[in-house]
Amino acid sequence: MTINSLRAMLEDRFRTPPEWRGMRGLVPPLLDSFQFRYPGPHGREISLGFVPGRIEVFGRHTDYAGGRTLVCALDRGFLCVSAPNRQGLIRMAEDDSEFPPVEFPLEPTITPQVGHWSNYPMTMAKRLVVNFGSSVRLSGVDVMFSSTLPVGSGMSGSSALMMMTFLAVATANRLHDAALFRENIRDGIDLSMYLACAENGQSFRELAGDKGVGTFGGSEDHAAILNGREGHVSLLRFRPSVLEEELRWPRGWRMVVAFSGVRAEKTREALDKYNLVSRRAALAVKEYNRLFAARCHSLREVAAHAKGHIGHGWLKEVEQRFTLGSRSARELALADRIRQFVFEDRRFIPAAVRALREKDLEAFGRNLSASHRASRRYLHNIAPEIDFLQRSALQLGAAGASGFGGGFGGSIVAVLPAARAEAFRREWEAAYAAGHPERAADAAFFLASPGPGIRSWDADGPARFVERIFQV
Repeated sequence: MTINSLRAMLEDRFRTPPEWRGMRGLVPPLLDSFQFRYPGPHGREISLGFVPGRIEVFGRHTDYAGGRTLVCALDRGFLCVSAPNRQGLIRMAEDDSEFPPVEFPLEPTITPQVGHWSNYPMTMAKRLVVNFGSSVRLSGVDVMFSSTLPVGSGMSGSSALMMMTFLAVATANRLHDAALFRENIRDGIDLSMYLACAENGQSFRELAGDKGVGTFGGSEDHAAILNGREGHVSLLRFRPSVLEEELRWPRGWRMVVAFSGVRAEKTREALDKYNLVSRRAALAVKEYNRLFAARCHSLREVAAHAKGHIGHGWLKEVEQRFTLGSRSARELALADRIRQFVFEDRRFIPAAVRALREKDLEAFGRNLSASHRASRRYLHNIAPEIDFLQRSALQLGAAGASGFGGGFGGSIVAVLPAARAEAFRREWEAAYAAGHPERAADAAFFLASPGPGIRSWDADGPARFVERIFQV
């Protein structure tokens, strides 16, 4: 597919599916910027892709602990144009001023720059070279992108940025046709697990790990961004990753998302705060094993083991033993970490799934708000601005609201009847401007619905990326 053929397809209404029509005005300027920055031979092959952010409806810090999440892809994210180059380089630029252009060799000696946005694409590119460079002659790529995700919003922009890099390199090199890829990555869930391992540094099957970006996270974001389906929220279970169910989002419901303007950073000191939540989970498992002579590997296994060995009232018994346990267990409130996991995984998510099936908005919202309160009390990761937004959403008539993502800033999602959503959005935005005027200029309020995962457009037209490469 060339730039001219893509322009022609976009102008043909019958060849542009509904989910791409809103982007028709965004693509031509991006193509112009790509041609200007990365001029190449006339008629060269290009690719167009869209990598969405995600909304974590339920599942606060449960994925890496072996729990479940209820997530969906957004209709906001990274729009990108890419093409192979013959220079062995990754060259990336944004059609804006937020991210300065970067250029680096596609080699295993890449040294990612922690604290700089290029850490994410460089880490992804290095992992691909380390894993596939000996079996596939990888070509460099030029990438021009634009973003509709607020930076630091907690909508998984960093994961989406890494996955955009994967999309560009994999498409240019037809990486999914390589035998090593097919032997280790068999479907969309496998691919989401591999991409998460590229981010956190772990190995995946025969594909050896590397340093990662420095975050101790799971694969929830990657599963939602890659495998999301239009009009559905995905119920996922982790360690290992399993897609349990895709639940249709009721037509009469709407999500309203608010970015607080407080960036949920994962650099320097902020990275330590984010990772502490993960470390608390690992330390809680270790303390439980010490106290109960167990061999659990996740909080899910702790909950199953404790229920089986203690029975009814096991959580209180575990909390009492932790209180009498090590000093670090008390200082880090490890019993609280277990309680939050159990509430989210065993109470709020099952109740939310029932509410979705029964189209019971009141029950769904009630559990959404309870999830927020549990995060505030037991994870200690809710910023004051997010708490203000949650309370004001309920005061303005939302059925429920909760902060989502890693915490320490970021965004919040509220649910309510679709007919009321736009008026609510305006009122919510005004209330936040009055309560936190210092943040209002950087905040963003918008309506959202569950969207499809990563999409790509080639000579055959547009398709979900997982459908294209796995032929499902």
